[in-house]
Amino acid sequence: MVCASGCGQGVLDDAAHPLPEQGRLLVASGPLQARAAENLHARIDLFGIRLATLESSLCPPEPNLPATLQTRVTAAPLLNAIRAVGGDARTELSESRAPNTSEYHFREGDILRHYRVDYRPGTYAYVYDNGGASQLTGEDSVPEGAAAHDLQSAMLLLRSWRPRLGELGYFYVVLGRRLWRVQATSAGPQVIKTQGSPRLTHRIDGVAMRLWEPSGAAPRRFTLWLSEDAHRVPVRMLAEASFGEVTMTLTERADGGAECGPPPLASPAAPAPSAPAALVGKAWRTPDRFPAAARTE
Repeated sequence: MVCASGCGQGVLDDAAHPLPEQGRLLVASGPLQARAAENLHARIDLFGIRLATLESSLCPPEPNLPATLQTRVTAAPLLNAIRAVGGDARTELSESRAPNTSEYHFREGDILRHYRVDYRPGTYAYVYDNGGASQLTGEDSVPEGAAAHDLQSAMLLLRSWRPRLGELGYFYVVLGRRLWRVQATSAGPQVIKTQGSPRLTHRIDGVAMRLWEPSGAAPRRFTLWLSEDAHRVPVRMLAEASFGEVTMTLTERADGGAECGPPPLASPAAPAPSAPAALVGKAWRTPDRFPAAARTE
């Protein structure tokens, strides 16, 4: 079957799709040293209209330097003419490919928002600066003593997954300062049409549920197509957003030449996470929490 850019929308639109609670906790496999420096370029579209371009770089560890992921999103000229927007992210990775530290900067008009998150197994701490108007700091726990991910390391995690057809897995990801549980299902090989040519991919269907006050945020579904080769690059991703379905399409991949520099702006450090508590944090104790079976009390 050859699918155009809308392939997978049936998965996203299926409101009756149950939220599964099966599978195993996903952990990245393979040493980071085995991965070469890599640059990915992609375009981001909403209803077929170009929103932005994305450049993401992976730099393997060097002596006295951790592995890093760095991404920059540049708004399309039409969007920038209406309102200046954009953002960048930088993640320092541990040997297990889970993040040690994440920094995000988002520009919207004259406002620059900043997030910093520091991670340890079973917990994370954050600082959120809302353009200088206010600053929030906090700490929360992660179920099962697991290592939480950010958006960048989550993609690396899914790229390292080698599932059987129909296999289920899950992991935890911090979006902004809130913890989400992501359930992924291997849908198997699929041929899609990209840049005018058919390409063999491995499709992964996913659903994410916010653990803190989940009734206040609807589950977000996504479909990811990874190249069926050694690189396992994200060829296309279709994801739900508050304003519609967003499509990210790979336009170029290159080995080497990745540019992973220091964060673009100086930023305050998040409070160091303390050791995980016997009970998980408030995000997990919410009465209408998502996967009750995973509770660690």
